[in-house]
Amino acid sequence: MSIKEALAEITKSNDKFKFYLEHILSGEATDTEITEALVALNEYGIDYYVMDALASVMNTYVDSIELSDNDFIDTCGTGGSNLKIFNCSTISAFVVASCGGKVVKHGNKSITSKSGSADFLARAGVNINNEKANAISAFNQFGITFLFAPTYHQRLKHVAAQRKALGVRTVFNVVGPLVNPANPNYQIIGTSDAQINEAVINVLKNKGLSRAMVITSNDGIDELSITSLASVHELRHNEITSYEINPEDYDLARCAINDIQVETLEEAYLYGIEILNGKRGPGFDMVALNAGAALYVSNYAESLAEGIEKAKSELHSGRPLLLLNKYAKYTQQA
Repeated sequence: MSIKEALAEITKSNDKFKFYLEHILSGEATDTEITEALVALNEYGIDYYVMDALASVMNTYVDSIELSDNDFIDTCGTGGSNLKIFNCSTISAFVVASCGGKVVKHGNKSITSKSGSADFLARAGVNINNEKANAISAFNQFGITFLFAPTYHQRLKHVAAQRKALGVRTVFNVVGPLVNPANPNYQIIGTSDAQINEAVINVLKNKGLSRAMVITSNDGIDELSITSLASVHELRHNEITSYEINPEDYDLARCAINDIQVETLEEAYLYGIEILNGKRGPGFDMVALNAGAALYVSNYAESLAEGIEKAKSELHSGRPLLLLNKYAKYTQQA
């Protein structure tokens, strides 16, 4: 049985497809089999059936993390835009936590950008390989913790080299946010392809989340951007609605895309630290927009507008940077 044969009948039954996924994640598949599978998946495209099956398989083997409840949010982008945007979702997560929200950030090193969430946090002094007990303790103390995907999804190591070699987004990038080991009740997922967002929000609905947003900016950024309008699918009260967000409706000035781009990991780190320390500019506004959305989705703000204002105020205080530094130091105890 080939993966193409399994994909051909996935809308009727995903049993063969899940069996094949288990094989390529088992450590017994050859490099050629894995590469062919990734290429075939990319040729087939990313839809609800593929994401749902892969998420199911990955959740079977995940090293789950138990917290007192799941009233927290994950903010994560799938990548794939190749636009070299700074680490907006990671920085936004610390703003949310600094505002009193709860965040369990699930992420990885970069596949297609200059700096993934793990790259940024490691540069900021975070021990991304901290033990589970330290991750739980950090969450209880600071209201935020980072879960490094390869640590909790050990089987991903069997496809890591091939994913890196391809150098493009695969379904694994898209499914990563759907398999947070802590199982959040709230989530914001950014994608670089609005065509898959309806499928993603339906997977989240079927997982039983209370609230969620799936977003893509019109220029392909997997965040709420201040360079263009953004397409949004929102899950609330078990209903899905779709609409657009215009940053100018919230007194956020449009900017050029090069105002939010970075060329190296070091530049991404310095850009992010300046935002967390309250430096005004396009990056500040973009983080305020995305942190505001996270505060809204996780019920720490009654509206997006209120969330943005809370995020702005918190950024002006410089407290998010202090929180990052404290969190980084704490993870080094592991």
